[in-house]
Amino acid sequence: MLLIYIGVGMIATIRNMSTKNREYAAVLLSDYAISEYDYWASPCAFLGAYIPWTYYFNNRDMKVKWFFRAKSSDLEKVIKDKDCQSIVLVGHGSLNCWQATDRLVSNLEVLDMVKGIPKKTGEWMQLSCGEEDVDPVRMGELVMEKKERVYTYSKAITSYILVTDTLFGFKYLKSLTQ
Repeated sequence: MLLIYIGVGMIATIRNMSTKNREYAAVLLSDYAISEYDYWASPCAFLGAYIPWTYYFNNRDMKVKWFFRAKSSDLEKVIKDKDCQSIVLVGHGSLNCWQATDRLVSNLEVLDMVKGIPKKTGEWMQLSCGEEDVDPVRMGELVMEKKERVYTYSKAITSYILVTDTLFGFKYLKSLTQ
């Protein structure tokens, strides 16, 4: 089984490197899982998600760039990068915030990050709990051109839902938005 995973992973890597489009999807993996700085969280999420997410975005003619132990500055970097058109946030959060490895990022901080920046045309996938906080506006709506391409869960999720959804092209996540 490990040999199959390694083989398919190598194919995904080659395919990702050979994608010609400059546009890319940024996958930000937070290390705030159970407590602050859970250094195992990013590698575990990467191992489980690398193949399906790389294929998912490569099929949309986008490369994938992975950010381990993603911090708030990584989110700001990809928001301001014109080549980054899709963003996936992984970690604790709600519709209005995301727990980066270093701190909680809310809509207020994202509003500052997007000033003067054109909105993105790809997809925003926030893989965190989907409960509403104070602000009814989903974080991704501040960044993306079309709010129909902002995908969030509508309630608290389990690891089982997240893993299953990842393996099947985010069908559950997308069904919640439509």
